[in-house]
Amino acid sequence: MKIFAGIDGGGTRTRLALVGEDGTLLGYASGGCCSFTDQGVEPAKKELVRLWREGWRVAGTEPRPADAIFMGMGSILSLPDAQINREIAAKIGLAEARDIFADNDVRNAHAGGLVGRTGILLISGTGSACFGRNALGEDWRTGGWGHLLGESGSAYALGLAAMVAVTREADGRGEQTSMTMFIREALGLNDLKEIFKKVHHDGVSRSQVAALAPRIVALAEAGDMVARQILHTEADGLVEMVVTVSHRLGMTSPDLALTGGLLTNAARFRQIFLDNLTRKLPKFRLADDGLAPEYGAVL
Repeated sequence: MKIFAGIDGGGTRTRLALVGEDGTLLGYASGGCCSFTDQGVEPAKKELVRLWREGWRVAGTEPRPADAIFMGMGSILSLPDAQINREIAAKIGLAEARDIFADNDVRNAHAGGLVGRTGILLISGTGSACFGRNALGEDWRTGGWGHLLGESGSAYALGLAAMVAVTREADGRGEQTSMTMFIREALGLNDLKEIFKKVHHDGVSRSQVAALAPRIVALAEAGDMVARQILHTEADGLVEMVVTVSHRLGMTSPDLALTGGLLTNAARFRQIFLDNLTRKLPKFRLADDGLAPEYGAVL
């Protein structure tokens, strides 16, 4: 029986599915970030090897090359990016070179979330991006340019906005916020003034900043007005991406699939986004019958 593999790789987590040609899920594994742009080629390769071995262990058999594999990685934005991922996969034996395909993770998330239908897919996890395809086969993507170029509505964006907010409070330019004590604890700061050295010299990783998001949502729910404003601002950024894709593709009543840890796990943030989107794109339909992105990669 032929076995097809799907990999979905974001800025924090990577997931692998091994599926038989009859649609049976045979093996599954999850692990850390496998992006060579974030981690370097060798660390990315090492984590992919570990993930591959674990997936086949769950399948109950020794690892072998898949008959075809699709790698959907958030860090793939260009043809050279895709080629490097294919070369890494070929070198560690995930499949024969001709059977390895790689592209941005919005494509497999779209295939899974809409189960092959036309419509729009929105990702909001460590990063954010939006991708749509219409009945004419035309597609369009917004976002996904990386945290240094703006990732509206992502967990990273929430974390960064919180750090900016507490420095504004310290200056007397911003409102008081309970996020200050949380940020100090999360970054290991004895004094907030140490945040300059921590961020600019010691370094705070993208994933560390994104990890601040769940607590920011919790503080917003507890009544912190600055945290609430951050949620609304970032939710509007996601709305802008979806509306742009819908207008570009001429889709006035699209099916919309949502994925990513922030939209999946932060109920308040998700609801703010949906409420704001309803005002801008009232005829959208929320797709709730989809598959996870790793299964979209298999499709």
